[in-house]
Amino acid sequence: MEKKKGILILIAGLIIFNIILLIPNNKDYQIKEDNIAKEEYNSLSMYIVDGEEETPTNNMPNASEYELDSKSYCLRGKDKLTDVLKNIDNNFAFTNLKTDDKCYLYFSKKKTPSEKTLSELELHSQGAIGTITGPSCSSSKGTTCWNGETPDNKTNNMAQNGIYEAEDDFGTSYVFRGTVDNNWIKFGQEGGDDLWWRIIRVNGNGTIRLIYSGKGNSPSTTGVGTQIATTYSGNVNQKYNANYNDNTYVGFMYGTTGQTKYADTHKNTNKSTIMQELETWYKKTTLGSLNAKIDVNTGFCNDRSLSPEDHGTYKGVSGGGAGTTPTAYAAYHRTKASKSTSWDTTDQEPTLKCAESTRNLFTGPDAKSGGSEGKYGKVEGNGELTNPVGLITADEVIYAGGFAGQNNDGYWLHTQQNYWTISPSYVDGSYADVFFVDLNGRLDYSSVAGPYGVRPVINLKADTKIEFQNPDGENKGTTTNPYIVK
Repeated sequence: MEKKKGILILIAGLIIFNIILLIPNNKDYQIKEDNIAKEEYNSLSMYIVDGEEETPTNNMPNASEYELDSKSYCLRGKDKLTDVLKNIDNNFAFTNLKTDDKCYLYFSKKKTPSEKTLSELELHSQGAIGTITGPSCSSSKGTTCWNGETPDNKTNNMAQNGIYEAEDDFGTSYVFRGTVDNNWIKFGQEGGDDLWWRIIRVNGNGTIRLIYSGKGNSPSTTGVGTQIATTYSGNVNQKYNANYNDNTYVGFMYGTTGQTKYADTHKNTNKSTIMQELETWYKKTTLGSLNAKIDVNTGFCNDRSLSPEDHGTYKGVSGGGAGTTPTAYAAYHRTKASKSTSWDTTDQEPTLKCAESTRNLFTGPDAKSGGSEGKYGKVEGNGELTNPVGLITADEVIYAGGFAGQNNDGYWLHTQQNYWTISPSYVDGSYADVFFVDLNGRLDYSSVAGPYGVRPVINLKADTKIEFQNPDGENKGTTTNPYIVK
């Protein structure tokens, strides 16, 4: 009996010792006594991260030297970390820690901006977007939004400005939405002029998707400077495809006309007019010599999948997509009321996932054999890209704050110009239509023979290092202090 009692005392002593090891030192961090009691400290485990090594620690590190690593989490949800730990005057402070919380906190040495990748630079989500119920613009910046109306049930959406999360094929993507102005990057040159870009989103695999926004000493927010000069008529407008009277012409690449089968119509045989134009421009820039920083496997989605239902006389999966058959494509369906040809003014349902990726996701050849790793497994593209440049999708426009069929001059993609997306809309039997952003910020569609402006889109690799034009300055990521790719 005495032996058993001794063992129990030893075990109890070890438990108490281990609990004490997990109690952070009061001198190294702030604590709000009204939110946390000392006996609750044993719900925390802390580690200092140095490369691959993780060293347990009992003392909270100084927030001026260390930052919370992305692998940190609480068992009640990773999104609850900000409820538990805050940075107050360069001291980490616990707040609202509950008795049943169990958190694992990992701290790593702070990096200088030039040591970080874009995805590590405070690009934090402000929450899931959910259903898109209207355009995102602020009353201070948007003079036309919902045609000047702000219905009560759209008010919350109007204020949706920041970085929001949505799922793509690779995982969780972080989208810049609304009136943001902290997504400017300088990268590459054309004719000795710096190229300016804006971040559309951080893709689910950590790569960064950019859209062209001018060149020279300063970027363009509106006007023709936001678009590349093309060979068409010597100006900034370009046809998506020179021909238009067949379903095949909604393709970034396309098959042959007059086919009776969907697969033959949408073969990736011929380069579209706009694909050729993008390639011509790409070769005039220094981007080709910077390919170590440019991702070729995330790709660009020319979603030619069919609507799950017919819309009026336009056929979806019931028999559309070939020859001159009137056809509704999936992106058209996502913006329309059920079975109607009218805009859905209540809910539009964009997606960042690419249907039938082996046909529609334009990637470099490496992503064709086996695909690129994503959260849900391999994502396989079509391998057809000669140069890693494409266009924005209609869905990305909606996520960024636009809305099909509604004016909006209060979100960052509005340029007072018409410019193409890569997303097919519908074919009425005579004309193949693709979505574009119009001069009022409205997402609309038009015949591929347009012509409209061209804004190239590229993806930077996830490990791309950056610095700021003024590392010690404020307003990081803006036009006055943009990100610069190293």
